Amino acid sequence: MDVNRRDKLRELLDVAIAAVEPEKLMSESITDPMEAPVTLIAIGKASPAMCRGAARILDEVRGVCVAIEPDRVPEGIELLVGDHPIPGDGSFRAGHRVLEIAARAPGRIVALLSGGGSALCEHPIAGVSREFIREASDTLVSSGASIAEINLVRRHLSAIKGGGLARAAQRPIDTYLISDVCGADPSVVASGPTMPTAADPEAAISAMVDHGIVVPRSVEEAIRDAPRPTVPATAIHVIADGHTAANAAAAAARSRGLPASVLDGWLRGPISSVFDEFMMQAGPGITIATGEPDVAVNGVGQGGRNTHAALLAAQRLAGTDRVFAAFATDGVDGSSASAGAIVDGETVSRGGDLRAALRRYDSAGYLRATGDLIETGSTGTNVSDLWVLWQ
Repeated sequence: MDVNRRDKLRELLDVAIAAVEPEKLMSESITDPMEAPVTLIAIGKASPAMCRGAARILDEVRGVCVAIEPDRVPEGIELLVGDHPIPGDGSFRAGHRVLEIAARAPGRIVALLSGGGSALCEHPIAGVSREFIREASDTLVSSGASIAEINLVRRHLSAIKGGGLARAAQRPIDTYLISDVCGADPSVVASGPTMPTAADPEAAISAMVDHGIVVPRSVEEAIRDAPRPTVPATAIHVIADGHTAANAAAAAARSRGLPASVLDGWLRGPISSVFDEFMMQAGPGITIATGEPDVAVNGVGQGGRNTHAALLAAQRLAGTDRVFAAFATDGVDGSSASAGAIVDGETVSRGGDLRAALRRYDSAGYLRATGDLIETGSTGTNVSDLWVLWQ
């Protein structure tokens, strides 16, 4: 085991997370004066820290913060905890409250959005039940549906997403984003509550059917008939994404005299083919990529995108001096109870035949036994996943 390389990769991941620390980013991003009071509506995994950063700059804030767990928020901000990755009772309570505040808030509204917001904050359109949203979300997430498909469906079932928050407010909303979808349309983050997007009911219905969801006629009619009035344009500020973290890690590596590069584009698509493509593109030294591949889970084990990728890497790296890390920047990788893993050429010799673990989708169980899991707890930010190969 190359302890030195493993430790250095772990240090680079710490640098990457520090580069997308939400409180600091937010305090540096608000440059225009805003007349007090300002209503903040923050939704997502980074929302408490984003609120704290905004409050450093703004004279007086009030509003609501929808988070994944209890955290500190500024005075005047109501904290609500939603559910993730499937909307639950907390998510629906938060959705009702967020729409209420948006409709009643006087003066300027500032939205602070980050990854995870789609599940954490929800309110169905008329004619769609909470239970249907839960079941549809669960099926899409576990079936390996793409992020684009999941967000398409979410926007059409929700009174918040796809500009629903802006429709409730009936005014422009300044929006600051920490994006978990590098290079994508900002409306994808938290399914775009402040950014109206064109409706495509037939595409949303087809996406559900394609993934085995039985769509009642009443839901089809609700999706087709949902009113989508126009709203004023929203100012959008993307303050960080996965490439922000990846570039910071690469710069730190180069400052230590290590060759390092960041791949263009986004890790997207079925995880096995994405992993193969990543390995083919990786150059000498340290190669970093960011994104969120799709995993269709067919087993009953514990794991996530990153532990699954790490297990694929362990198989490929066996007997070499190469090291690979796969890391969820929010600190939570699926059901793995970890943020991902760092594997090397000796992982398979420590853990034995890994084919059964891959079949059962029990990557975290295998990597826990080999001592390769990365356990950070919630990081308070979310800019998708980072993959790092040192060869």
